[in-house]
Amino acid sequence: MRRGFLQVIKREFERMISMPIYLMMTVVIPALIIIFFATFLNQGVPNQMPVAIVDFDNSALSRTISRNLSSGQMCSIKYKLSSYESAKVKMQQGKIYAFVVIPRNFEKDVYSGKAPQVNFYTEYAHYLGSSLIMKEINTTLTTIAIGADLKMRLMKGENSSYAMAQVNPISNDNHIIANPILNYALYLSSIMMPGIICVMAMICTIYAVGIELKNASSRRWLVYSNRNIFTALSAKLLPYTLLYTIMIILSEIVMEKIMGFPNEGSPAIMYLGAMFTIISYQAMGLLILGIIPSMRTAMSISAFYGVMSFTLTGFTYPNEAMLPAVRPFTFIYPLRQYYQLYCNVQINGLSFGETLLPFAFLMMFWLLPFLVVKRIKAVAIKLDYERD
Repeated sequence: MRRGFLQVIKREFERMISMPIYLMMTVVIPALIIIFFATFLNQGVPNQMPVAIVDFDNSALSRTISRNLSSGQMCSIKYKLSSYESAKVKMQQGKIYAFVVIPRNFEKDVYSGKAPQVNFYTEYAHYLGSSLIMKEINTTLTTIAIGADLKMRLMKGENSSYAMAQVNPISNDNHIIANPILNYALYLSSIMMPGIICVMAMICTIYAVGIELKNASSRRWLVYSNRNIFTALSAKLLPYTLLYTIMIILSEIVMEKIMGFPNEGSPAIMYLGAMFTIISYQAMGLLILGIIPSMRTAMSISAFYGVMSFTLTGFTYPNEAMLPAVRPFTFIYPLRQYYQLYCNVQINGLSFGETLLPFAFLMMFWLLPFLVVKRIKAVAIKLDYERD
């Protein structure tokens, strides 16, 4: 059995070297994914997004709003327009993300004790950008309102400490754990990079086994393994398991050492979790190919399955907020367990003993190939698979 295992591994390495597509799937594409996320999101959050301001007041206070917005991180005043209609046209043309309308007599109303209304318009098709702009504009207007109120109270002769307590009676002391600067790259790349690599591992598994069936070389493959399908599958997939695990570990090193992501726990636990997740996705690939022994169809289904995992994993939309009917389906994706490991280990710094449950769930995926292994062997021997 050991001799057959080594023969299959040697044969697979020879195939990998002779066919450039294997190099593309295992090294080139994962490396490009890592480079893309490490460079495209290097700023962490989008900044200097274009907005417009319609200032009907043109007073010192309204100009202060414009200057404060321009000096902030998120907004850049690209246009100073004269009407609501012109600002609306700019937004429809996609030249701005938002615009602010300051009414006439704004400064006069503020210092006379009235409550003038500043209108802010944005479109939430660009959810992240619009949310950040809205937050910055709200912060700017709140700060200016507090400053104007404080100035009025001081002019009336109130004590500065008392006046400050009146205009801002409750002060906030916010603590954002693990992502204090609200780095969008930390939120997105931490799962997207390893997740795409895992999907590539599943697709590569289907291709590596499916091409044997398609090219009618599966009988020779089984001969090398002494006709033991377990030896044939495990030895064939072992090189890909190691390569994809190395690529995920590389992505984690890039995120921590180059992109500055936090890591409160043991990297070894995350590396082990990466290997467990890769094996789980390979198991899913074998299950899909065993049910539908057509390489092209199986790869299409696996691609759809992989894309859905990013929706149901829970890092974009919380699992607890999903419909009760949908929530059980989130457990059919190994990426959810990897995300749990990431939160438990890298963010919260839990030990291996406190993270056993995600590992146990991942190991349950390893049992899936046993449901179809006989069918894969029968197809490999009889060559009665569905041709593309």
